[in-house]
Amino acid sequence: MDEKIITTENEALKKEAKNTIDPRTEAQAKTAILDFMAQLNVQKIIYVDDRCSINELKEAYIGKLKFHYENKPEELDFVNWDLPEQVFENEVKSLWDDKNDEERRELYLKILTFENNTEELENSVAPLSLKTVLRDKIDLLSPTEWVTNKDAIIQSLNEDSKILFLFDIEFSHAPLDDHRDGRDLAVELLQDDTISNYIYCGIFSHLFSINEEYEKRSEYCKTHDLQKEKFYTISKKRFQSDSYLPGLAEGIRNTMLINEVELLKKETSKLLKSSFTKSIQEINNLTPESFNHIIQKSSVVEGVWEMATLIRIANIITTNKALKGLISNSHRTKINQSLAKIRQVEKIKTGGETPFEKKQIIELRLKELYIQNDIQNELHYPISNGDIFKIQDKEYILLVQPCNIALRKNGARDRKYNLGLLVELETLKKEDFYKYHKGQLSTMELVEDISLPADKVKIARFSTFQSVSLSPLDLTVFNKDGKAKINLAETVNLSTTIQESWKKRYKDLHKEFLNYADGIKTFNKIRIVNKNILKNSIFYGSTFSGYKLNNENCLSKKGKLLDFNIQRIKHYKSPYSDDLLQKFMLYLSRNAFDHDFTNN
Repeated sequence: MDEKIITTENEALKKEAKNTIDPRTEAQAKTAILDFMAQLNVQKIIYVDDRCSINELKEAYIGKLKFHYENKPEELDFVNWDLPEQVFENEVKSLWDDKNDEERRELYLKILTFENNTEELENSVAPLSLKTVLRDKIDLLSPTEWVTNKDAIIQSLNEDSKILFLFDIEFSHAPLDDHRDGRDLAVELLQDDTISNYIYCGIFSHLFSINEEYEKRSEYCKTHDLQKEKFYTISKKRFQSDSYLPGLAEGIRNTMLINEVELLKKETSKLLKSSFTKSIQEINNLTPESFNHIIQKSSVVEGVWEMATLIRIANIITTNKALKGLISNSHRTKINQSLAKIRQVEKIKTGGETPFEKKQIIELRLKELYIQNDIQNELHYPISNGDIFKIQDKEYILLVQPCNIALRKNGARDRKYNLGLLVELETLKKEDFYKYHKGQLSTMELVEDISLPADKVKIARFSTFQSVSLSPLDLTVFNKDGKAKINLAETVNLSTTIQESWKKRYKDLHKEFLNYADGIKTFNKIRIVNKNILKNSIFYGSTFSGYKLNNENCLSKKGKLLDFNIQRIKHYKSPYSDDLLQKFMLYLSRNAFDHDFTNN
């Protein structure tokens, strides 16, 4: 198909989509904006934009129609294209002069919609359309009109008559003589402490996208000395999305709620800061004997990393201090008042929901679910229940009772325990997972992983479990990249960052894998024809029983380095890994019933 035809069809589809907005959705969004205003005692929206000065657009209106005179587009049916050119131009001027401001806006918007100039539409639709939607609830002012009327507007402010101010950034079509832009006007307004409790303020611009709103807000705070709790940035692209007014309604809601959200952040931050400070003081006030017993003695006996115990104690004390801080009525009152206002406004439906960038939320949830490899391996974290390994090209999770796997102070596990259970992890399409019947679902369990696409899930397939030696997995603790490898030339581990119990464990591992390497060297020297019969016992003996692994090239040519295709990649944290272990234990202990011989 011809590219020009495809382009024309695409443009037609875009125009059709813009003309098929559900009027019920638009009405709900309008109602939402009015409800927001009523809930927060906002009597009016003052919108300052160079496009609000409709008289400034007369020349642009005439110029655009003259440009289209040769093509005579049928879509612009409000003019008579058959008139002689000079008569046509006079007719166009008269048409403009005979209209009121609202009708002029409609004419100009029709031209922009026909031209499908995305950038100009984004910048112009809101100031050209909002008066039609919000009527007497919004005043549209040019920058010059704002300067003239500012004092009178400010004098009308009070607790029962608040105003939402929206400023465009650029005033290129109607610039001020002193070249101030919308951000400058916002700063002047927000610096007046006498009215700060009676205003909401937004920067409303096409110069940034919806996902850039927070970034630009932070930027303007720095460049124009604006306080975060005082204003919000709204992208005009909200008004240009398929949701039109609902997207804008959400932007206005964000602007009206920003003070309460920032107040909530301030109060909770104040509480946490006080809790952290008092927690540090309490830890510092511990006697040397108490601190040593808690952090060092108890940890070494139980085989727990000392820093993990310290973090645990800090969390215990901080939580206690935070709860005590909430006993104060003033703290809880401020927090509850902010929550009440936020919920009151947020329960109002806007007719749509603008997607927002959830990167921060996902990152925080991942921190709750997992310890990532850059932390786990750099800290030489001990092997534990919930560790996830990549073996060859598949992922496995280690499921084992924590008390069985902990190293004691002698560098060994209780009763020389050295077995773990590896369960394969799989990523499936959600639709495939939901097709499993009850019996199949009993052999697997979901593993939370918010980093996956929305249509995928991760499962631990219990039926794949293998009992394996922990020795190869223990090797990952000693390497910052989390790989299972060992330099046989190093008989002891001299690292100053690894626990003493694990240094002792290294000696045992060194002996075990030195014997393993010697077996490979001996095998390589054998010259009998059928020596491959011995291969499995040499490369895949008891140490690697249960592993799905290719070890035939694990020993370096010089015979000093063993490197297995095993890498610890992250840790599934408690209580999620504990819950998974419990469900796995239930799977292992399930009852077996004789078949029902009455079935066909």
